[in-house]
Amino acid sequence: MKHVVSLREAPQKRAICEKEMRYDVLLNGEFCEDLYFNLRGYVGVLPLPGGARLTIGERGISAYRKEIRRINWEAAAAEVEVARTQ
Repeated sequence: MKHVVSLREAPQKRAICEKEMRYDVLLNGEFCEDLYFNLRGYVGVLPLPGGARLTIGERGISAYRKEIRRINWEAAAAEVEVARTQ
């Protein structure tokens, strides 16, 4: 099963007083979670293979993008390993 996590800007979810962009976290193209800006950084959770969720705390959007790249890479490597053993 393919596991692809991505971010999509969600300007329609921002409140009038918010200066930072909100993001939708997508799992295989379907909405999964929200990322919003807190006082010191973005806050939210990222879905992991197997149904677990990863919280990295208040970080910049680049940290979330880096974690998403890592999650996608590890999921793809696991799929290749499963396909190789079958």
